Amino acid sequence: MKKIITLCLAVLTAGIVSAQSGHFEVGAVAGGLNGASAKYWLTNEFGIQADLAVGLTQAATGYKDPFENKWVVVDFGMWDFTLNPNALYHFQLPANIKLYAGGGFNIGMLGSFQGEGIIGKFGLNTIVGATYDFDNIPLVLGFDFRPGWGMGFDKEYTSHFFDWKLAASVRYRF
Repeated sequence: MKKIITLCLAVLTAGIVSAQSGHFEVGAVAGGLNGASAKYWLTNEFGIQADLAVGLTQAATGYKDPFENKWVVVDFGMWDFTLNPNALYHFQLPANIKLYAGGGFNIGMLGSFQGEGIIGKFGLNTIVGATYDFDNIPLVLGFDFRPGWGMGFDKEYTSHFFDWKLAASVRYRF
């Protein structure tokens, strides 16, 4: 896992350093993620997008009970505070529409509404979506789907779960 993350960071760093010119977008994301969103374009097709957001989700998760030595499955509503950076490749369509696909990771905190405490969160995700760039104003609208795998962890147990988000974004283009 460390080698994969190191390789991804090296590729992203090389892309940022070698970028000749790019533009930047800043705005908000809402839906499964609710917070701030930013995108930096390295080329006309390749961009880095990062979201810092709070999300709500219904999750079924499991953990190994150390005292009874068995797996326990828990289904409950949860909130998460997440940083979610993604590397994206964009496909230009007519009428200012771009489809994109990519992947990234998320890291943050995860908590339940039942008061079971706060645990750490790490996950890997893919992302697919579409954006629309307005001609007359520097505004970009987007919509994406982010399926992935997540892991919640603390000192006592580790839980694994399917982690997915639907999100809409609006960003100002510089």
